Formats: sequence, structure tokens, C-alpha cells
Amino acid sequence: VLEAPADESIEVSEEVCLEPGTNNAEIIIGANCVPFRDRLGRNLGTITVLHDITTLKRMDQLKSEFVAMVAHEIRSPMNSVLTQLKVVLAGETTLKQRDILGRAAEKIAALSKLASELLDLAKIESGLITQEREEIQIAQLLEEQVAFHQAPAQAKSIQLSLAHLPTLPTVMANRLNLEEVFSNLIGNAIKYTPESGKIAIDAAVEGDYVCVRVTDTGVGIAEEEFDRIFDRFYRIKNPKTRFVIGTGLGLSIVKSIVDAHQGLLRVESKPDQGTTFAVFLPCT
Repeated sequence: VLEAPADESIEVSEEVCLEPGTNNAEIIIGANCVPFRDRLGRNLGTITVLHDITTLKRMDQLKSEFVAMVAHEIRSPMNSVLTQLKVVLAGETTLKQRDILGRAAEKIAALSKLASELLDLAKIESGLITQEREEIQIAQLLEEQVAFHQAPAQAKSIQLSLAHLPTLPTVMANRLNLEEVFSNLIGNAIKYTPESGKIAIDAAVEGDYVCVRVTDTGVGIAEEEFDRIFDRFYRIKNPKTRFVIGTGLGLSIVKSIVDAHQGLLRVESKPDQGTTFAVFLPCT
């Protein structure tokens, strides 16, 4: 903060873990620091506000542990029910029975996916994804994701393309979680893009980051919703998307993973004009 130029407005926020106190409990402090300047813009010092957020962090941890436990306990029974429904559907049934059982299977599958995404979110919040990292070739990973999503894109006559990429530096990341990031973004683009639309993916080096952009010609997002689309369970309120099935956790998971990799996530969109999600990952 003291080294910031006089014409720059800056605020630094950090969480600081202190050594265990007398009760052997870790203390977590939230620190906000801003420069204190005179009329000529000279730095005279800093103003730092400290908050004891230990209880809040512990409550968040307990909440995540509870959600993970519930999700884990309900996922197995739901998968079992879904398997049995598929067995029944494979047998002799009337048209009405197939319709009822088919809708039931769709609902069970959606609940099972919700449980899986809640477990993923709990793992992210616990910091588990930061433990296993390797050097990732972004171009290869994107080629694999585009190939994997071609079938659902073609089912809606959507043109899904990957631009010719320049030579990109590697990024240090967890491969499975990066795959989840781009799978979620491309999957969302397919779900929210009308038939015969287009989805374009490109990547380039921007400063110290590798930037990957996923651009679609879908229904778009209003600017006032930009701050909320990364909240858990939030769904865009748009008549055109009311039939799109989803949990509202995909973008929350994407942001959590990108944040855990010290990256940045940006969105540009206008209603009925499509959306661009930009993922910035630090170069190695």
C-alpha cells in the first residue's frame, strides 16, 4: 500500500492466520489496508482495520461439512433409484408409463447431479484442489473439451469451434478442476444458445496470464445480474431460460476453482446478444 503511486486508489484485503492462542485455537483476522495521504498526495502512512473473523470462518467450515455430509448420504440412494428406473424403462411399459417414469428419471438425475456439485463445492472450499497441481497445456485441454461437447452442440445445430491458437505457456493447475471449469462454461453456452447458434473458443497470452474466452450467441445476461450469477443456486430470471434444467451451482464452482488457482474470471454480455466468459490463469 505504501508503494502505490499517489494517483492510484488502492485497498488491500487479506485474511491472516495467527498462531493458536491460550485455548490452542487458530485465530483468523480480516485486514483491510488503505493509504493515508496529505493534500499533495504524499503517503504519510496507512490506515488498517482488523476484524476477528474466526467465528465466521468456523461457521462457514461447519456449513460446508454439513452440506458435504448430506450430499454424500443422498447421492448413493438416488443413483440406485435411477438405475432401477432405467431397468424398468428397458422392459415392457405402456406409453403413459414410459412418460411418467422418464420424467421421474430426469428429476432423480438432476438431484444426483446437484449432490455431486455440492460435494465438488465442499472440496473446493476445503482447499483440497490446491494440493495436486501439474503443468497443463491449455491448448490440448481445450481441444479435448471441444471434441467432447461436439455431440450435444450438433444436436442443437450449434457451431462449436476452437480458434487456431498461438503457442501458449503452460499453467500450473489441477487438471480435473480445469476440465470442470471449461466443461461448465461450454456446457452452459450450449444450454443457453438457441438452435443454429455459434460458440467460439480462443486463448491468448495477456500480461502474466493465459486468457481463455468462451463466446456464445445465446440469450445473454443483463448487466445488473453480473454480480449474482456466481452466487450458489442463482438462476437468471429470463422467460427464454425457464425450460433450461440446471442447479445454479455451475458458475459458482467455476469461480471457486479459478479463485483457488489465483486466477480471474470476467464476463461480458448483453441480453439477446450473447455472452463471453474470460478465464485468466497465471502463466508458469
